[in-house]
Amino acid sequence: MDCVCLPNAVYLFIKFQACDRDLQCGGDMCCAVSLWIRSLRMCTPMGNLGEDCHPWSHKVPFFGRRMHHTCPCLPNLACIRISPSRFKCLPDFRNEDVFF
Repeated sequence: MDCVCLPNAVYLFIKFQACDRDLQCGGDMCCAVSLWIRSLRMCTPMGNLGEDCHPWSHKVPFFGRRMHHTCPCLPNLACIRISPSRFKCLPDFRNEDVFF
C-alpha cells in the first residue's frame, strides 16, 4: 500500500485547528472566532505587517474568549487607523522612538 503525503494539508490542519483559548495555539497565534462559523474558534496567526486588525483585540495570551475574527498584531507592530473604519498592522512608531 502506498502512502500519499500531503504536507500542505497537514500544515493547514495544524495552523487552523479548533480551540477555545489562546494557550491551545502555537507561538504567534491566538484563538479567534471563525469568519464562517461564529460559534467556532480557530488558531489564527497574529497580524503581520500590512494585514487588517481590530483595535480592541486583547494581547496574547488572553485568558478569556475572543469575540473577533482577527488576532492582535505581532509584538513589533501596532493596530493603526488608516481610514475612519479601517485598521492595519503597521510599525509602532512612538514619540520616544524618534531621536533628533
